[in-house]
Amino acid sequence: MQKYLEAGKIVSTHGVNGELKVYPWADSASALNRIRNVFWDQSGTDSTRVISARVHKNMLLLRLEGVESIEDAHRFIDRTIFADRDEIIRKNGTYFVVDLLGLEVVDSTDGSRIGTVCDVTNTGSQDLYHVKLDSGEVRMVPAVPAFIKSVDLEAGKITVEPIKGLFNDAD
Repeated sequence: MQKYLEAGKIVSTHGVNGELKVYPWADSASALNRIRNVFWDQSGTDSTRVISARVHKNMLLLRLEGVESIEDAHRFIDRTIFADRDEIIRKNGTYFVVDLLGLEVVDSTDGSRIGTVCDVTNTGSQDLYHVKLDSGEVRMVPAVPAFIKSVDLEAGKITVEPIKGLFNDAD
């Protein structure tokens, strides 16, 4: 599992004292409230200490060490930030998208292989897991308990309860 995850993108400055406005790539901006460092790449070797983090209108506002003015802040616009996965707030039973990609999807009734998770999208009310079948076709499964019976990251699989027509065109 990756230690440093893409957490958002700096989209603009906020005020004149060097605060940065971040569009969060998380369930909410508050999920990133307790990050202590911003990392500039996935390896975690280049970082800047977070002085403060707060939510404002569904965006994360960050004050970073050494960024004291609007001029200092401008050089960070359009940069992707990474965060330590251990500092990102998650609700129980939720997963990082990066951890779901590539998981094998199996049928709960007989354990047979259905395909692999190739993408995840959020509809606002729920996530949809995009499952690439062995035929190459992609089907979407709502990430709700009626369909998703278990997610086992260590075993690398998701067990689903299929309904007729979800993975094949049979009645």
